[in-house]
Amino acid sequence: MPPENKIDSVQPGKNIYANLTILNLCIVASLGLLMRSKVIFDMPWIDYNRLIDTHGKFAFSGWAALSLLSLFVFEIRGEFYKKRIYKVLLGLIFLCSWTTLFTNPFQSLRKIADYISIAYIVITYIFAILFSRDVLKTDAGRTVKLLSISALSSLVLSSAGVWILNYLFAVHSFNSILYRDAMFGYLHLQYNGFFTLAVFALIFNKIGGNITPHAEKSVYRFALLLTLSVLPSMFLTFLWHQATLSLHIVSLIGAALLALSLIWFVLSASSLRNELNKVRKPIRYMIVFSMLAFSTKLLLQCLTVSDTLNIMVFGNRSIIMGFLHLVFLGFVSLFIIAYYAQIGLLKTENSFTRIALLVFTVGIIVNETLLLIQGFGTIMVTGSSMLLWYLWAAGILLVLGALLIAGARTTAYLASLRATAGH
Repeated sequence: MPPENKIDSVQPGKNIYANLTILNLCIVASLGLLMRSKVIFDMPWIDYNRLIDTHGKFAFSGWAALSLLSLFVFEIRGEFYKKRIYKVLLGLIFLCSWTTLFTNPFQSLRKIADYISIAYIVITYIFAILFSRDVLKTDAGRTVKLLSISALSSLVLSSAGVWILNYLFAVHSFNSILYRDAMFGYLHLQYNGFFTLAVFALIFNKIGGNITPHAEKSVYRFALLLTLSVLPSMFLTFLWHQATLSLHIVSLIGAALLALSLIWFVLSASSLRNELNKVRKPIRYMIVFSMLAFSTKLLLQCLTVSDTLNIMVFGNRSIIMGFLHLVFLGFVSLFIIAYYAQIGLLKTENSFTRIALLVFTVGIIVNETLLLIQGFGTIMVTGSSMLLWYLWAAGILLVLGALLIAGARTTAYLASLRATAGH
């Protein structure tokens, strides 16, 4: 990434969506803390299953998707922010996420929440079609075009899991295998498809023409391997039940592509070291932690090609939750916050901002460590009830970190308004 930038005054929408998404991050963290509080304390007025569903939907739409898609619009070459349709679509995504927040927790409003979920899916379809068409007309570069279009394609394909789940609920089906396959398929295409590819589309868009031709070729090969791995590696999530020979073969191909992606990622990272050294230290450390989480994700996915490990992992909810948090918090969320800081939406020269970033990063590391201990504890039947309290404390740390980041962002935003008024 190049040195830290100042916010372009012709892109006021970037400021607005940074404010909205960081607000949503605070809500996501608060919902996560509420879930952990429900496990420990007596809260009969809260429907735990509805709370889990609300937390997941809002985290996906209100935080990750809105952040990544708004960065697509304001950061990727092509001046998409000048087209009114993208501002409308981003506004509708925000509206859908907040409507879900206030309807989904209540069983009596479930139908409204379901309609909003359908509306959100349709909006992402429209965004994906328009953006994929428009980005091809820009000079964004083949790597960015490949990753951004593939990310949006994964977002669209992931909705198949939602449609299947809605069908199962509508017909009151008890097909547990189809239910789990639809759920795992949806999560895979979101986490390992949309989120992952979108992150690297933004990274390679930012470094642009600052790298050597050799590094550019290495980056493109990594992007191509990573993209090709998305669909076949999805079948690794289906090996938990009785699998056919063809399913094993496709899964092996997926695992091989993931392994190659990891190798090329390491090769590409070494050639991009100079770009990373240009980034200020607080942001650089966050990016390193984020990329370590990504590397761990690839490695863990490769290992699940083993039938024994696959059954152990996909039959253990604690391990699955640890993996999902590793990707969502350790990789994606940490990257988004670091990216916000890198483009000047968070001012790292301010000590308060640095403290906020540190608290949030430490909260993620502590949370992941505890989830890892909990996962292995359930395997070895040595889990401790005290872990629930430790996880609750980690949840408080994450909320505190998110609130501090919101405070840092508010400070930066007010400063930008004063600077604009001064001109």
